[in-house]
Amino acid sequence: MSFAEQYQVYWDAIQRRACGVCLDAADEGSCGHPLGRTCALPSELPAIIEAILQVKSDRMDDYVAAIEAAVCARCPEQDGDGVCRRRDRADCGLYTYLPLVVDAIEEVKGGLDCR
Repeated sequence: MSFAEQYQVYWDAIQRRACGVCLDAADEGSCGHPLGRTCALPSELPAIIEAILQVKSDRMDDYVAAIEAAVCARCPEQDGDGVCRRRDRADCGLYTYLPLVVDAIEEVKGGLDCR
């Protein structure tokens, strides 16, 4: 399986788990974000996957720290002090649905490890 195919497998799992319950999803299941706003899930997919795969923990706090370091730290929504109004308002899909994203990635990883 190529690297791009592996990303697609992860993305498919994330869409089933997180995008399927996202409050911004349109009725037919597509992303319903307003124009000019991008969801971090597809736009930061490689960084999200790599950050989560580096964590070996049963604690969600460890996954949160990894995502904040790998993705949030370079997000234009976060200020120099590490404050993100979108994250604080639960208006960031990645942050809001992170437990589901972690579950999806770990599920795919488990399946890939069994091959």
